[in-house]
Amino acid sequence: MPGGRRTHVRDVRRGGSSGIGLGIAGIIVAFFAILPFVFIVVLYLFLTIYAIVRAIGPGAGENPVTIVVGFVLITSVFPILLGVTIHFIGRSLTPKRLRAKA
Repeated sequence: MPGGRRTHVRDVRRGGSSGIGLGIAGIIVAFFAILPFVFIVVLYLFLTIYAIVRAIGPGAGENPVTIVVGFVLITSVFPILLGVTIHFIGRSLTPKRLRAKA
């Protein structure tokens, strides 16, 4: 403690709480662990609804372009949602910068 001044750990570290960081990392790992199962369920649901609509509607057969576009959209939405969620959580946890006193 030079000069008799006490510094707090938060002043030295300036990185935020490590507990919150570990919590966010745990949520991200859990998300990626369950992501394949979520993909399977959502893709199965998409194909089931598509098959029902094609069976009821006019014409027969399937359109491979529709199936591929559906797969691409479904597999793109989940990682984008994860990124947006991490962005907003990280933004809310980032401490505001204080102006230096002159």
